[in-house]
Formats: sequence, structure tokens, C-alpha cells
Amino acid sequence: MRLHAIIIAMSLTSLFGFEAQFQGDTLKGSLGDILFFGWDIHHPEGAQLTFSELDLEGTGIEVLDRELTHIEGGSSLRFNTAIYDSVGVYTFPSSIVYLEDSNGLDSLFLRGPDLEIASILTPADTTFRDIKDIHNIRTPINLVLVLILILVFVAAYLIFYLLRRLNTSRVQAKPQKIIVPPEEAHIIALRAFESLKRSKYVRFEQFKDFYSELTHILKQYYENRYLVDALEQTTSEFLITMNSMVEFDTELINETQELLEKADIIKFAKARSDELESGKALNLGIDIVNRTKIQSNQGDNT
Repeated sequence: MRLHAIIIAMSLTSLFGFEAQFQGDTLKGSLGDILFFGWDIHHPEGAQLTFSELDLEGTGIEVLDRELTHIEGGSSLRFNTAIYDSVGVYTFPSSIVYLEDSNGLDSLFLRGPDLEIASILTPADTTFRDIKDIHNIRTPINLVLVLILILVFVAAYLIFYLLRRLNTSRVQAKPQKIIVPPEEAHIIALRAFESLKRSKYVRFEQFKDFYSELTHILKQYYENRYLVDALEQTTSEFLITMNSMVEFDTELINETQELLEKADIIKFAKARSDELESGKALNLGIDIVNRTKIQSNQGDNT
């Protein structure tokens, strides 16, 4: 790897114009510096790109952000990374990009670059020097006497401050506590659903994280709304709880079961999902909250 703005043509150029060019913006830095690099992936218009998972376990590399944007003639994949462990050369894990279009399925191998982390210390900082003798500095001021005077002034000020506070508290009435009512369960849940909708889980095909967050929000809503211990129960245990309560009708139980079991398959059985299916699951969770929320009492119209 070289310094900034290195461009390396990657291998495996397909017959349909599918190729990648490495863009090494910054590959050298110090501990904690943000290093920028990525690939410009040239592919036919309308092609669908997917990426293999990065295995960063034990590499010492932390990915701060990954962004895939559209550029003329293809897409741009950019990484923001940092290293906090120690100086040296770190090899970023390689990955595979898959392309699917009307011509079929194709793939490219993206070889990870070497990231060089240098020490911020200069040679002078690491040079050992002889210990100098202790020098006595004479001053015309008696430091012990000055220290005693300072302590006396501090003690006098503290006594004055405490007496003043005591007199003030006797005169003033005790301030009234302001009690802020907690937010209603549906407000908390709908705000969390909106934040999940704006997240990048679906965009980067992180469906396991998406469904984990989705089911957590829904179970937390049930806890706050119906005072049940939903978060501590498995899906089957919670469904038993719902069937035992008159507050839940058959339609609500079936919809909740459909959503939670689908999420379990994706989280634990590593089943595939897509943007359409994830959007339907999110809309179902929002619909459940809107249908079961406590309705505010409206004033009588005259």
C-alpha cells in the first residue's frame, strides 16, 4: 500500500463491464486516526449488488462507517476505519461482491488493503537520559507559613458559606417537587419504530439486527402497555401469557405470533429476508401499537 489517492485496478473483470477499482484515500495514520478507502464498482445500470460479510474478529480493525452510493456507471463503496490497539501493519479483510442482472449472476473479489499505523512519538521521546541531581531552590518566602494562611482562609470561607446556607434554608420555603409524568407506552414505541425505519439495517442487509430491534420494541410496548414481563420471556412463553389474558383477542395473538416467529427464524436459523418483507413486518408492528394504544379522552363537543 502507498500514501493517499492510490488507485489499484482489481482483478476479475467480467464480460458485462463488471469491475472494481480500489480508491485508497488514506491508508496510513496514527492510533485513533480515521482511515478512508473503498472501491468504485462499475456495473450495468439497474444491477443488484450484495456483499459477503466482513470477518473483523481478531483483526484489531474497527469499521466506523460503511456507505454504498450511486455514481456514474456503477456504485461507490466507502469504508471509514480506525485502529486503537497498537502500531504496525493491519490487513483489512477481503470480501466478495455479487452482481445480479438480466445477464445472470457474477462476482468480484475485493482484496483488503494494508493499513499502516505509525507511532506519534519522535526518536527524542524514546531516548533515555541520565537522571539529574535534585536542586534546592531557595525562596525568601516561608512556604509553610503561606500554606497555613491559605488553609485558615479556606476554613473561614467554608464556615461563612455553611452558615449563610443554613440561614437561607430557614427563611425560604421548601421548593415544591415537579413531577413529570412518564410517556405513554405507544409514544415510546412509535418513536422507536420511526428510528428503526431510518436505520441502515435493511440497506446493508443486516436483517438479524433489524428483527432483533423490531421484536424488542414490540415486547417493550407490551410490557409498558399491559404490565407483562414480555422481554424476559421466549416467544412461546409470551404467547402462552397472551392466551391467558382477556386483554388480547385472537387476531392480535395471531399477528404477534406471526411477527415474533418470523423474527426468530431470521435471528436464530439465519433465514434470508428482503426489504419488502422487512417493511411489512415493521408496518405490522406499528399497526399493532396504533390499534391497542390507550385512547386519550377528548372533551365533549358542544
